[in-house]
Amino acid sequence: MERLRTSRIHVYGFIIILLLLVQATAAATSRCPAQQAAALLRLKRSFHHHHQPLLLPSWRAATDCCLWEGVSCDAAASGVVVTALDLGGHGVHSPGGLDGAALFQLTSLRRLSLAGNDFGGAGLPASGLEGLAELTQLNLSNAGFAGQIPIGVGSLRELVSLDLSSMPLSFKQPSFRAVMANLTKLRELRLDGVDMSAAAAAAAGDWCDVLAESAPKLQLLTLQSCKLSGAIRSSFSRLRSLAVIDLSYNQGFSDASGEPFALSGEIPGFFAELSSLAILNLSNNGFNGSFPQGVFHLERLRVLDVSSNTNLSGSLPEFPAAGEASLEVLDLSETNFSGQIPGSIGNLKRLKMLDISGSNGRFSGALPDSISELTSLSFLDLSSSGFQLGELPASIGRMRSLSTLRLSECAISGEIPSSVGNLTRLRELDLSQNNLTGPITSINRKGAFLNLEILQLCCNSLSGPVPAFLFSLPRLEFISLMSNNLAGPLQEFDNPSPSLTSVYLNYNQLNGSIPRSFFQLMGLQTLDLSRNGLSGEVQLSYIWRLTNLSNLCLSANRLTVIADDEHIYNSSSSASLLQLNSLRLACCNMTKIPAILRSVVVNDLDLSCNQLDGPIPDWIWANQNENIDVFKFNLSRNRFTNMELPLANASVYYLDLSFNYLQGPLPVPSSSQFLDYSNNLFSSIPENLMSRLSSSFFLNLANNSLQGGIPPIICNASDLKFLDLSYNHFSGRVPPCLLDGHLTILKLRQNKFEGTLPDDTKGRCVSQTIDLNGNQLEGKLPRSLTNCNDLEILDVGNNNFMDSFPSWTGELPKLRVLVLRSNKFFGAVGGIPVDNGDRNRTQFSSLQIIDLASNNFSGSLQPQWFDSLKAMMVTREGDVRKALENNLSGKFYRDTVVVTYKGAATTFIRVLIAFTMIDFSDNAFTGNIPESIGRLTSLRGLNLSHNAFTGTIPSQLSGLAQLESLDLSLNQLSGEIPEVLVSLTSVGWLNLSYNRLEGAIPQGGQFQTFGSSSFEGNAALCGKPLSIRCNGSNAGPPSLEHSESWEARTETIVLYISVGSGFGLGFAMAFLFQVFRGK
Repeated sequence: MERLRTSRIHVYGFIIILLLLVQATAAATSRCPAQQAAALLRLKRSFHHHHQPLLLPSWRAATDCCLWEGVSCDAAASGVVVTALDLGGHGVHSPGGLDGAALFQLTSLRRLSLAGNDFGGAGLPASGLEGLAELTQLNLSNAGFAGQIPIGVGSLRELVSLDLSSMPLSFKQPSFRAVMANLTKLRELRLDGVDMSAAAAAAAGDWCDVLAESAPKLQLLTLQSCKLSGAIRSSFSRLRSLAVIDLSYNQGFSDASGEPFALSGEIPGFFAELSSLAILNLSNNGFNGSFPQGVFHLERLRVLDVSSNTNLSGSLPEFPAAGEASLEVLDLSETNFSGQIPGSIGNLKRLKMLDISGSNGRFSGALPDSISELTSLSFLDLSSSGFQLGELPASIGRMRSLSTLRLSECAISGEIPSSVGNLTRLRELDLSQNNLTGPITSINRKGAFLNLEILQLCCNSLSGPVPAFLFSLPRLEFISLMSNNLAGPLQEFDNPSPSLTSVYLNYNQLNGSIPRSFFQLMGLQTLDLSRNGLSGEVQLSYIWRLTNLSNLCLSANRLTVIADDEHIYNSSSSASLLQLNSLRLACCNMTKIPAILRSVVVNDLDLSCNQLDGPIPDWIWANQNENIDVFKFNLSRNRFTNMELPLANASVYYLDLSFNYLQGPLPVPSSSQFLDYSNNLFSSIPENLMSRLSSSFFLNLANNSLQGGIPPIICNASDLKFLDLSYNHFSGRVPPCLLDGHLTILKLRQNKFEGTLPDDTKGRCVSQTIDLNGNQLEGKLPRSLTNCNDLEILDVGNNNFMDSFPSWTGELPKLRVLVLRSNKFFGAVGGIPVDNGDRNRTQFSSLQIIDLASNNFSGSLQPQWFDSLKAMMVTREGDVRKALENNLSGKFYRDTVVVTYKGAATTFIRVLIAFTMIDFSDNAFTGNIPESIGRLTSLRGLNLSHNAFTGTIPSQLSGLAQLESLDLSLNQLSGEIPEVLVSLTSVGWLNLSYNRLEGAIPQGGQFQTFGSSSFEGNAALCGKPLSIRCNGSNAGPPSLEHSESWEARTETIVLYISVGSGFGLGFAMAFLFQVFRGK
């Protein structure tokens, strides 16, 4: 019986196997259903070839569609059916959208991919998708669909994977909740770039609830750039199976009212409980608070990226040695993480990328030695995060997998260790903006840097020559050694690198000629050798052999650039021209304009500070007079006399024709943001100039021969921030709009403006400088200037103002310079400070210079008033050397100025920005000189002459250790000259003449250098340098030293103050005033 049962089992098994073989044979020999083949062919006909000669060539009628490209079939109860259609990346182009009538006949589809094609921004079919009920995978990513996601997607209940990413789709009607309601089997959801702001607007974070309710078994979720907002809700913690989370780039968006929104709030601690998590990307959002440290210890975590969450804080934990850490990518850049890199970082054996850059300087300490144990690390960036690395350890050479090493702004000192040459896989090395010293040749070794593509060593203190081998590295593309102390001549080199495109050697101390081998770098696009001491002649015809050259900068050397390119570039040879973007040849001793400009429109042209003369030619923009649109056009500091070049149809962002001999009417461009016509001979303003300044922020017409009133239409230039009309012949009233507070810099010095000033400065005043010196203005100073909390310079000297002392200016917190000289101001100075309710604000606390000379001020000076001048009490170490950077072309003002310094005319090529002075001369002040002046320890100049001061010279003036000029002449001072004044070792100019002083003149110190004119007119004074000895006898002829008449002196100081950084283009403002004026 048992044998019989066994035999039956074998028979049944054989029959089953036979039936399966028959079915498989039938499937193998059967063709796909004709209806589905016809639907596929109809679908193909809706496609365009998109530059392909033949799209889907295997799709032919009368052939088995199961063998067609991208088509898969399987057996079903009804026979063979099409179960998969994968046309991803096939170059399909269908501007009319998707032929749903054809596609939706393929009801047996389980997998559908149309990704990476172009459906021309058409919408997804509003209906029909629900017919594909067996679909488990749907991929329409990056396929060019747009508009609303249809409800049909939500009917695909079998979906396991849905990818609609990288398309301008949105959830509005139906909502995200409605579409997701039935997708309970979903494991992978990719919606990158889909607009989910409607879901966020309904209730911020509602998307978390939807996912937790509808797709609780999700394993992969990417919602990058979906316009999510608000915090991550606690319901998100129910997605316990998640292995991949990407919520990055959900910031930088605005709602309909313009309000910004972002994914924000704290990163929930429950992320540390997602045990399957392998990839977590929360970068580029608005998260804040402290990052949960438990996330670092997730065993399966391979990628952690929370970069660009600027308010997110945290610190690196200790990484245990036990177990095999999985972390491969750790990106904390552009966050508020702080602390140090722990020594246990070496336990992350699989780490390939570590980026802690841009963390607002909150990290500290040096690199732990254990970091060299990260043998898999290929990317390391610690730039600009506050690290104080000191000398780089030689062990860094053991990290042989490194391809990118960025340690910019890490306070690295010492020399570059030679072991860096061991990093043979290195493609990018950035050690810029550190304190590196020594020669670069220390890393010159055979076989080093053969894979290097980018070398950034700028802004250090490296010295010695530029190694020639760098220009022969076979793969090097970019090299920047700018702003170092590299010196000596550039050496010739063999085997010029074919891939080198950018070379920056500017701001060094290089000398000698430019090597000819530079002009064999045929791939070169940018060459910047400016701001060195290079010399010799450079022929442009030789440079133009570099046919890929786009940017050339040779400015500020000792070069002589010869424009010998006329025979190369003429009007008929434009076929193979360079495509120059930037040509900067300032201060290159040029006498001719390069002929290449006859054929090439250069976007950034700087030929300033040369010896070019005659007319500005009409061919300089490639003989084009229409539709010119360039960034920079700088021909300043030459000898041009007139304009042949028409500007009427030219749009020039930065236009500088200053310091020439141009005359006639001002040339008018169609538009310009920065316009400098100063220091020429222009005589008139065309009517249409002001109407074309609607977008300008900088206008300088100073030092010309312009006259008449300011056209009222200038009030339409609402973007104007800098206006300088100084040293012209303008007349009439000052337009009210110029003093309404929208101008940051207003300079109307030395014109013929008259009348009173408008008193209509707005509450949002942004003015930093108001200079009206040398006009015929009258009346009172407008009190509405108290709205200008940023005002630093107020100069109304040499006018006819009649007003009491403007004590209200003391409420301006940033006021550094106040000049009221040569007006009709009257009354007392100082008095009781105005109570503004702010106990922490002192009147005139920022004031550095106050000039009240030649007015009708009277009364005594209150000692407590000088105690408020806090800025004059700060002793700044090294002030005498503190100066702005040397200016050249491209800067707004010259840095060379003649000043009277210690009683002698001196030319400064770097202008001091720290100067403090009080000039109350030529008034009617009475009473004693306040002793409190002696506490103004940073005071450089004090002039109280031509008044009626009485009493003695305060001995407290000996506390003015930095005082350089002291004038107390023409008063009624009595008593002896305090002996302690000999301690004023910085005084170079002293005038105590014409008082009632008596006794012996102190000897020693600087006093022995002053001539008799410093003390004359004091009948009871005796001793050197006067001829009267203290015993009553004559001491001989007076000293001739410093004997020139004080009355004959008019001294000028020029103060340069850094302002205007908010413009994007920082500049220096020149402020002039007269000091120590005698009668």
